[in-house]
Amino acid sequence: MMKCQIALCLVLTLFALAGCGPKADTPNEAPQVFVFARGSDAQKLDPADIDDGESVNTLTQICEGLVRFKSGTLEIEPWLAESYSVSPDGLVYRFKIREGVQFHDGTPLDAEAAAFSFLRQMDESHPAHLPEAAFSYWSYLYQDVVAVEAVAKMELEIRLSQANASMLRSLAIFPAWLISPSSLDTYGSEMQRNPIGTGPYRLKEWRRNEAVILERNPDYWGEAPAFERLVLKVVPDNTTRLLQLKSGAIHGMDGLQPTEVAALRNDPNLTVYEEAGLNVGYMAFNLETERLSHLELRKAIALGTDKQAFATVALEGAGRPASYPLPKGFLGYPSVEDKIIYDLERARKLAAPFVDLFRDKPLEILVMNAPRPYLPDPVTAATFMKGQIEAIGIPAKVVSLDFKTQLDRLRNGDFETALIGWVGDNGDTDNFLSVFFGSWAAEKGTATNYSFYRNPEMDELLLTARKTTKTAERAELYEEAIAIWKRDLPLLPLCHGDNIVVLSSQFEGFQLQKIGDLRLSEIRVK
Repeated sequence: MMKCQIALCLVLTLFALAGCGPKADTPNEAPQVFVFARGSDAQKLDPADIDDGESVNTLTQICEGLVRFKSGTLEIEPWLAESYSVSPDGLVYRFKIREGVQFHDGTPLDAEAAAFSFLRQMDESHPAHLPEAAFSYWSYLYQDVVAVEAVAKMELEIRLSQANASMLRSLAIFPAWLISPSSLDTYGSEMQRNPIGTGPYRLKEWRRNEAVILERNPDYWGEAPAFERLVLKVVPDNTTRLLQLKSGAIHGMDGLQPTEVAALRNDPNLTVYEEAGLNVGYMAFNLETERLSHLELRKAIALGTDKQAFATVALEGAGRPASYPLPKGFLGYPSVEDKIIYDLERARKLAAPFVDLFRDKPLEILVMNAPRPYLPDPVTAATFMKGQIEAIGIPAKVVSLDFKTQLDRLRNGDFETALIGWVGDNGDTDNFLSVFFGSWAAEKGTATNYSFYRNPEMDELLLTARKTTKTAERAELYEEAIAIWKRDLPLLPLCHGDNIVVLSSQFEGFQLQKIGDLRLSEIRVK
């Protein structure tokens, strides 16, 4: 009871900061503030320079792109562009910009304003190409873009050097979301903390590691959100978040423990939204470290991992084991499964020659302490993996870190093994395999290829598949890439988690998105 009282006091304080008082939750009046709790804070608020889910979900409320995924699907629909066309050779994309849209600072949206968000990423001499920004997504999703030009006041043209089968999907996700061209003049380098988009909400205040407070955009071009304020509150502990939801101190949450979901499904005061997620949780092996550079040791760990048991412990029915480094149903997923089969006896034999390497220093398993869709309880999952590795004769220990520190160490190669995962951005196979295995994604400081795996054969397959527009040919290329992954084992896929969000049952209109972003502006009071 004391936890709930403390939580309620904190949220009422947030309401006051956001410009609303407790009256918003009186019985006879619909709430004017919607509070959504999550396990960790955003890292940055620059759509061109983020790669973590909490930052993406914050910006989902603030920024928009030329196109987007139709709600609940992977179908592309025009958005800030009222229409678009693609040339027959796949090299020219033309967008007709929607009339009457303006950024939160009053800047009108036209083709020149839209071009700003692309040019600042692709042109190193652009004034808004901030030296502290990595722009890592540009290098592996948009590297085929050679020109972005306003060909008329309300027409934008994007030209490619070669066809890219995933380009339209990539234009629907956050690195292609638009920000005001006045951002740099207004904020300078602080523009990364002060996004100015066109979306249904605009930033009011960011209290680091506590809450992001958003206010309704009074000039929004689309359907206005129901709430005057949206508070994205940080509550690291899963149990505390759930207590706050049940007490009414918050209105929605994600990052639930799977064990909690079953009971919640029958709670008339709550609505559980759940579906298979486009994600994969995995163990990354840093191939640049001496001990993990040995393929036979990596094979031993793979063979000694009971993935079904791992999924049971880590997800408890809210997901499934992973056989490959992408979700089932994606283009290139093997038509005839040839997955790694658990074989403890063989794993021990393969590991035996390496046991002495770990006598004085156990194998470190780095893991974040914040829930993710693929690992709702990461530390428990890592502890299970520690037991699996020790069962093959290799001493191990778990090192738990906050999510930001975990990502920093992974990007810089400061680890041996780590439990981490990936949530698909654009629903395309390239967005998994290139992220994991492309040499271009293995640059220290901005890496998403945390294994630092570099293989020209793999690169050639991925680049060829990216520019191949025939679906059957792409599928064959990706199957070849997966066969090379299985041969070289730079990472070990472990599980696919379900997307789960819980809201108070007084609300409706929410829909889970395939790529996992939270469109909270669609929520209404029943």
